[in-house]
Amino acid sequence: MSHRAEFSGIRDLPELLRFSDGSPVTSDADWERRRLELTAMLEGLCYGRMPPRPSCSPVVRMIQPPVALRGSEQRSLVSIYETYPFADSDYRLEFQLYMSGAADAPPPVMICGDGCWRRITAETADIAHSRGFALVEFNRCALVSDPPFRDVSGGPREASPRDSVLQRRFKELDFGAIAGWAWGFSRIYDALEVSGVVDCAHAAVCGHSRGGKASLLAGALDSRFAAVCSSGSGSGGAGSWLLRAKGAEPLDFMLDAFPSWFSESFQKFRGQADELPFDSHFLKALCAPRPMLTTDGYADLWANPAGSCATTIKAREVYRFLRAPDDAAGWRLRDGGHGHEPEDWAAMFEFCRHHFSGSALSWDPTEVLYEDLPAGC
Repeated sequence: MSHRAEFSGIRDLPELLRFSDGSPVTSDADWERRRLELTAMLEGLCYGRMPPRPSCSPVVRMIQPPVALRGSEQRSLVSIYETYPFADSDYRLEFQLYMSGAADAPPPVMICGDGCWRRITAETADIAHSRGFALVEFNRCALVSDPPFRDVSGGPREASPRDSVLQRRFKELDFGAIAGWAWGFSRIYDALEVSGVVDCAHAAVCGHSRGGKASLLAGALDSRFAAVCSSGSGSGGAGSWLLRAKGAEPLDFMLDAFPSWFSESFQKFRGQADELPFDSHFLKALCAPRPMLTTDGYADLWANPAGSCATTIKAREVYRFLRAPDDAAGWRLRDGGHGHEPEDWAAMFEFCRHHFSGSALSWDPTEVLYEDLPAGC
């Protein structure tokens, strides 16, 4: 079934395969240099520079041995770990690991940062295990806090102090919460690599809404992740600021309501969304040639699913340039609104399994389900 999308903001998306000086990208080596330009633009203008990877291996401890997850039909066992990323600090992160009791070898794993608002249910764990995956969840807000939403009709909200332990440690870096959360995904990867309990060569990331913004940034900037998934992530994630379908979240609203998500320098684009020199296709292109999937509900207009499809099509130029199949940059759209639904979870695991092991997909991640997408998409 085809859907219509009315775009209120339409302009040509910035080119991916041309350097800032206008010269073309013609080789793999050129693309590596162009990657650096894209990364510098995203970090310098939008998210802020992400903290560096710690120079030491983390200390990792199991603090709760595996126990049965009530209601799981796949014999899911949940254990709790803590990791200390820095040798000179007691700074710690905690994460839960969900493994099938039937697993006989380290399985591929999906890392989710949404432990701040939900807990993995038996249904979600079973969806993962029935497709051969382990599942890890951590609380991204343990890295950088996320102030609750409030009405900003009277004007911008005051930015929360950038005083998390992480921000104080790297006070010379102007990074917002999304970059801090994305950094956390990489630290969980480090811990899993040390623990040896999962197959880190096949580790994917995912998140929903603002967590999906973080998972997409994490996957874009850390190429160790074998697949990148984002659900309902909208503006600042898989959606688009430059291709705004009717009902999509405007840039100024986000800058007013959630200023701490981004670098302070991003505020200069208030009232100038059409002047942005980048969009979400930069994030998606940085994931190439690794599998990248975005999931959305058709009715979730605020997250701009039509804009997400358009920017994915644009990012596919890089996937093709790097000789990846078209379905490596995909989307899965369902009926309904904003949520991380069982259908979304199933799509993510099936998409990853398709690319990791060659299993068939029952749906086409490249099918264009919107009419009248802007030219060039």
